[in-house]
Amino acid sequence: MRYDILLADADGTLFDFHAGERKALQETLNAFDIVISDELAALYSRVNLSHWKKLERGETTQARLRVERFDDYLAELDKLGVAHTMATPEAMSERFVEYLSMQRVPMQGAEAFLRCVSAHMPIYLVTNGIARVQRGRFEASELRGYFADILISEELGHFKPDPFMLEEAMRRAGIADKTRAVLLGDSVTADIGAAINAGVDSVLFTNGQPAPEGCGATCAVYTLEEAAAYILDKC
Repeated sequence: MRYDILLADADGTLFDFHAGERKALQETLNAFDIVISDELAALYSRVNLSHWKKLERGETTQARLRVERFDDYLAELDKLGVAHTMATPEAMSERFVEYLSMQRVPMQGAEAFLRCVSAHMPIYLVTNGIARVQRGRFEASELRGYFADILISEELGHFKPDPFMLEEAMRRAGIADKTRAVLLGDSVTADIGAAINAGVDSVLFTNGQPAPEGCGATCAVYTLEEAAAYILDKC
């Protein structure tokens, strides 16, 4: 066996965050009489991603991110001429967090992957996220039973690529040898960056896409089935 512990990212790796985000955004916009479209959904995703990248760089906080992303989003809606007379950044943030906490769509093959790997080693979820959102989603998910523990950046005050969550998960698991730990994630900057900073191996899950050049991961896989084969040393 290559490893004794798996440190797993959540969104984009085990949970289909984009599907959940689209549903939560639709319900949020509906609450303010704004009709969602592919253009408005893509616009929100771009604005939201820019704020999470700022968080990774230490340029904002999660409390600010929750509201400021909707401040920017409403400004972009103004440019498009989309009416939103009832909406404020604070009100939209509150609705969105509420709706997003109800979304827990698994990635294809996630449960089979977790069942297979958890039979051989503990799995610790290490996620950059808003605690209210993540706890609501994960605790009600059919995948919850496969996780030995869940570590959330907002609760710990450290955000990937900071290695703190990975190191804390290893401490809780009693794993001192870094060569016995591996991280699985879909983000080069947050997940693979955290693994590099922690000095542990990493598997980049690309979900069928080519891996970026120089991504820094120990291994890159297209599917979760391939990830399990590598982690369990079956390939």
